[in-house]
Amino acid sequence: MNGGNTDVPPDGMVRLPGGAFIMGSLPNDPRGRDDLAPQGVEVREFFMDATAVTNEQFRAFRKSTSYKTEAEGFGWSFVLELYATEEALAKTNETVKDASHWLAVRGASWRQPLGPPSGIKSRLRHPVVHISFNDAKAYCKWAGKRLPTETEWEYAARQPYVGLTKAMKPYPWGDEVPSNETTWRLNLWQGDFPRSDAALDGYGGLAPADAFAPNKAGLYNMLGNVWEWTSTYISKSSGQRVLRGGSYLDSPNGEWNHRVTASTRMGNTEDSSADNMGFRCAKSLAGAPQGRKPQGYQYDNVKKKRLPPGAGDPLKDGGKAAEELVQAIAAEKGAEGLQEWMDKQGLGTSVMTAADAQKKREAAKEQREEMMEEYIRDAQEAESFDDLTDEQVRREMGKEEL
Repeated sequence: MNGGNTDVPPDGMVRLPGGAFIMGSLPNDPRGRDDLAPQGVEVREFFMDATAVTNEQFRAFRKSTSYKTEAEGFGWSFVLELYATEEALAKTNETVKDASHWLAVRGASWRQPLGPPSGIKSRLRHPVVHISFNDAKAYCKWAGKRLPTETEWEYAARQPYVGLTKAMKPYPWGDEVPSNETTWRLNLWQGDFPRSDAALDGYGGLAPADAFAPNKAGLYNMLGNVWEWTSTYISKSSGQRVLRGGSYLDSPNGEWNHRVTASTRMGNTEDSSADNMGFRCAKSLAGAPQGRKPQGYQYDNVKKKRLPPGAGDPLKDGGKAAEELVQAIAAEKGAEGLQEWMDKQGLGTSVMTAADAQKKREAAKEQREEMMEEYIRDAQEAESFDDLTDEQVRREMGKEEL
């Protein structure tokens, strides 16, 4: 217990200091339909669960409230065919169009995650799955918490590489892409998807919620394992909410399903659930000074209010935020990378290194000196009598004496 001290994280949570950082895909990364362009944003200080909510934790919620999840209410949920139980395989013939590896399994829910007759007795430390947005919201309310915003989630996932002037990194550990030649630091798919899972990361299917080393903030499995719900709409017109982090079905390079990095996102309807969808909770600091509202991400598909000067997209608003964004991209990608990124943004601006700028100044100086020399020559030639006859010289001299 924290004894009422608002500075101490509640049990199972970590404290994240507020700050500003660059949110979205890395500047030169290819962006898919749901990926965000980089923007400078701000977050207030908050608490976040160290792990995704586990079966054990959700069971306590169920016992306390008798809550019935939407998957239980509907009577079915999606299970990956490879891991579905024999009973589920025998009774299920409904699949997803263009994704036949997803089975609509009758009886699948958080208590029977692979379909009947599977259970959670041996999986109490695993993330609870088959959880819809509405289920996650109900749990958070019972626990005195809330779902994180998408901005808060990415700020937490990017630790410790956050800030407006720090180079963006795709992973909490830096730039190293997960592979068989490196260290597996997260639970993704290895093998022939969806037919075989080689489990080279140590886990076939889901891993425990605290598997692998935490990031520098003390947060486990922010990437891979299960998608995590946030409170943010992917677009209000669609009614879908944003999920972050990817899952065990995804890949390091996007060879199948999603390419998993700290910026990976997708949307889904609030009543959707599957065996790779879970959540973790956040909590605001009680009594913390509020001050002005932090600058959030300015989404293209959201109708924007008129913003005060200096707020919003730093590229559009200019000022210090734009300068810091450009500095961060230059620090990561160098002058050539920055030029490529600016070309993609359609800025029509040329990137100039310090050496290039010095050369340009020297060339301008030489040009000014040449122009001055030409001017002096013209002036001297205008005063010269070399091309005049003796009579014309006497007349010109006479004019000067007058």
